[in-house]
Amino acid sequence: MSKINTSGYNIFLITLVFSLLVLISSCNDDVSLNAPNGLIVIIKADDLGETNPNWNKFIKMVIDNEICASIGIITKDVTTNESIEEIKRISNILQPNQFPVIEFWNHGYDHSRNGKIHEFQGTDIILQDNHIQLAQDFFSQSLNITSKTFSAPFNKTSLETANALSHFPEINVWMCYEKIENQYQKEWKDPNKKLITKADQQIMLNVDYLYVKNFPIEKVISNYKYDKRKPYILIQIHPSGWDDSGFVKFKELIDFYKSGNRAIFMTPYQYYQYLHKTQLNS
Repeated sequence: MSKINTSGYNIFLITLVFSLLVLISSCNDDVSLNAPNGLIVIIKADDLGETNPNWNKFIKMVIDNEICASIGIITKDVTTNESIEEIKRISNILQPNQFPVIEFWNHGYDHSRNGKIHEFQGTDIILQDNHIQLAQDFFSQSLNITSKTFSAPFNKTSLETANALSHFPEINVWMCYEKIENQYQKEWKDPNKKLITKADQQIMLNVDYLYVKNFPIEKVISNYKYDKRKPYILIQIHPSGWDDSGFVKFKELIDFYKSGNRAIFMTPYQYYQYLHKTQLNS
């Protein structure tokens, strides 16, 4: 009896196994881009300069609780190599889907305020353009990352801000507080108001909750039944000013959202990618 030639069959099996492994890997990488079961929550933490115990505690809490968040950097205030190296280290810690656990974003250059004049309100486009560029240069040259997200200090912006941002196509997300920032441009769409398509390269995310010092989570929790109907919610916080009770309440909020899969956490640019993947797959 002649021997059966199994070489072709073995090659087929090896190819099949390899293909399945690649497929499984890609599915794992996309886990947070699949349709979530609950509310999408985006954490916006403002005003990082030099790293300090409060920021270290906040970042550790995010990592330990297996969520993600975003942190705005005032680039002029990051002056030490120790802080630069720590931010670089944190930026390389990834979620299972390969998005950063912490997305660092452009919070302007100097966070300046002089009476009614703010860094991005009451100033001309030349200054605003220059300050965005200085911050973007810091991200690329000192941190070796590209900031895809912008939000202005004090939530103060102007029409000049929209014009200046048009010079930075790498910035895809603009986080605003609609109650005091109403210079919306047609190029920037809010997913809470308009359907985002794959052609939309700029989205605007509106702040739902703004807490400068204290972090009273009771309102956020009580509003869950209304918030869960929205495409996303954005919570703006300032961990550098928290005392111990602020961290306790932040942990309570995390536990509430994670309990029963009430919410999935995303960073701003991760949410941007999620919206575009949803459209590409629809």
